[in-house]
Amino acid sequence: MVLKRSSSLPDFRHVKALRSNSNLTVPGKSGSPLLTLFLDDGRCELYNPIEGKTEKMLGDFSGSRFLASCGKWFLMLDSRSRLYIIDVFSKDRIGLPPLESVVSDLCSLKRVGDRDKEFTWELTDGTVFNAFADEIRASLWVDEKAEELALVWFFDAPAGFLCCYKKGNDHYNLIPVGQFGIPKMLTGLHGLVLRGYRLYILTTRNFVRVIDFSGKKGFEELTDSDPSPTFSPLGYSCNFSIAVTTAGEVLLVTNTVFERSERTFHVYKKDPNADPDDYMPDLLEVHSLGDEALLLDLGITVPANPTLGIKPNSIYFTRHYLIRYGTSDRSRVLPPYEVDICVFNLATKTLEPFPAPPNMNLKDARWIFSLT
Repeated sequence: MVLKRSSSLPDFRHVKALRSNSNLTVPGKSGSPLLTLFLDDGRCELYNPIEGKTEKMLGDFSGSRFLASCGKWFLMLDSRSRLYIIDVFSKDRIGLPPLESVVSDLCSLKRVGDRDKEFTWELTDGTVFNAFADEIRASLWVDEKAEELALVWFFDAPAGFLCCYKKGNDHYNLIPVGQFGIPKMLTGLHGLVLRGYRLYILTTRNFVRVIDFSGKKGFEELTDSDPSPTFSPLGYSCNFSIAVTTAGEVLLVTNTVFERSERTFHVYKKDPNADPDDYMPDLLEVHSLGDEALLLDLGITVPANPTLGIKPNSIYFTRHYLIRYGTSDRSRVLPPYEVDICVFNLATKTLEPFPAPPNMNLKDARWIFSLT
């Protein structure tokens, strides 16, 4: 059954009532979390990495593009550039407002004629930026127990604006990330984490913006008016991203691939004793996540759970996706996904790889966990 969009969507109570034929089993028979594998031909499979076999064919999504996931809920963009969320087990589907329904005093988003892939940001001063649907990036948060839903999306180029959505809205609120009324040190978008209705943005100058959009209207900037950098520059020898613990602490996670294709991870946090006026604060390496695991694709930590096969002090990884501060140069080529499925034990510094079947041409992969 397909759910139609209405002003009160999403109604998770209604969705739950439709699930009599949906049997979600997050751990495999071996007690390991499962994977969703996205194939080049548009198919999606539920895969058991321990047993090395496909558990279930989840469907053919060749007419849509995968943007983000949270548990069994996927955020997709269809061929008409319309956003929707789907439960990949029950196939319950929730439509979302049109991309053009952005509420902002700075600009408006419009489709180019009757085209489905081209848009323009039109600023109030008359400036116009082109944007393309194949450069939309997003992050999703679904909490079925609390019946809450949040998501953010943006065009990779230009990356001056980020749009947020919360349950019950019929529009998107616009959060400026370019130089539109915000301090220069808080501009840019190197990475982000969405945890509930709280958004963490790593800026180009290594500050972390914290934004809350849980209120009835718009959003609230929680970042100090005169912040100090959260992290020191690490150079370009490694990939890095931010993560947020269950306690709300922001971590910096690096992953490096050596010449023999060996991957290693390091986790850092800001020195709590650092001088607030120090613009190159020291980092402290975190050697243990305690009884938590880090889901790096989502950028969050969760409690370990032996029943679900979630190991403590471990990093679950499928691919590195570094959000770049976009450029309007349409000639550039976006790098392909780097699929490398593994679990890294932070205490022992050992890596357990889970290669996909050799006959599969993977486009993307995600660990699938129940977060509630």
